[in-house]
Amino acid sequence: MFRTVSASQDCSSRRWWLQMTASPFAIRFPPPRDRPAEMEAPLACLDLRTPLTPTKVTFCVHGVLSPVLANMTLDGLEARLAEKFPKAKRTGLKMNMVRYADDFVITGHSKEWLEQEVKPAVVEFLAARGLVLSPEKTRITHIGEGFDFLGWNIRKYNGKLLMKPSKANVKAHLDKIREVIKANKSAKQANLIRLLNPVLRGWANYHSHVVAKQTFARVDAHVWSMLWRWAVRRHPNKGARWVKEKYFKTRGARHWVFTVTEKQEDGTKRELTLLQESDTPIQRHVKIRADANPHDPEWEPYFESRWGKKMLNSSRGRVKLYRVWLSQDSLCPDCQEPIAMGTHWDVRHVVKRTEGGSDSASNLELHHPSCHRNP
Repeated sequence: MFRTVSASQDCSSRRWWLQMTASPFAIRFPPPRDRPAEMEAPLACLDLRTPLTPTKVTFCVHGVLSPVLANMTLDGLEARLAEKFPKAKRTGLKMNMVRYADDFVITGHSKEWLEQEVKPAVVEFLAARGLVLSPEKTRITHIGEGFDFLGWNIRKYNGKLLMKPSKANVKAHLDKIREVIKANKSAKQANLIRLLNPVLRGWANYHSHVVAKQTFARVDAHVWSMLWRWAVRRHPNKGARWVKEKYFKTRGARHWVFTVTEKQEDGTKRELTLLQESDTPIQRHVKIRADANPHDPEWEPYFESRWGKKMLNSSRGRVKLYRVWLSQDSLCPDCQEPIAMGTHWDVRHVVKRTEGGSDSASNLELHHPSCHRNP
């Protein structure tokens, strides 16, 4: 696994940016006013001042533009490797590359080939851009040992490749939850639930496409332990049974549910319940075809089909599709045949999205896959 960070401010990197940035216009991004003292000096910056662009442009590695700049800088690495090793796939070298911002993974059939041929090619590509491989983050390992990438651990178990949340990512997630709970020792239970639910939901949704069910259950157990200590601390003179009955309820077949009933301004009551990550369904991600372009009208049916299937995974999406189905009297607008629960169907936009159409229910139609769009 290779990871890169900007490492220099030499003439080579400035020349490369000037060659790639032909526009005479520049924008200066001032540092945030609340930047800590240790962040006053940017980790890497490029001075693009020329007679045509007298404004100094500073790109901070920790800035919001970092992923965009990383994509611009590393764009072309995959093509360079394909050019240098044109017979890699035919000769069984198993060379593949996956990149996200400045993190990327390159696979190969042997450690020696990656070290002696692929790595020097990557170093040469980065040197022209003023970048170097991060020594502490660069690692060449066997897939049987696994490696961490984008918060996941990718490893083969008895010949089967599995992706799981990495230990470091799980630890960081639990540390964040622990900080929230410690910072709200005297907060109301309802307010604590409101603070924790977005953290739990966001992390669980990010990992909902990988093998994470057991990890979700372990995180739930750790969260329960933190909340129990939070509740006991608030009532040092009360027994465990009293604390349990006040903060943890029974809902259906599930015990120890961290929930509270809150009275609204209008006098109604509302129950707030802490989200459990183990309730998040695991749904495998379906890759987008490599040559698909969302801005090309020819690919509109493909993205409409993907979008329709995605709508079925949310309650709001199912309600919207149900309204569309009712507005059509449950009939296909092309063949006027019924669209029933057991029949296959697709969703399409009346006004294509590439032509400015929206995703509102009034701009949607359900139709049979065999029925084509009317001219």
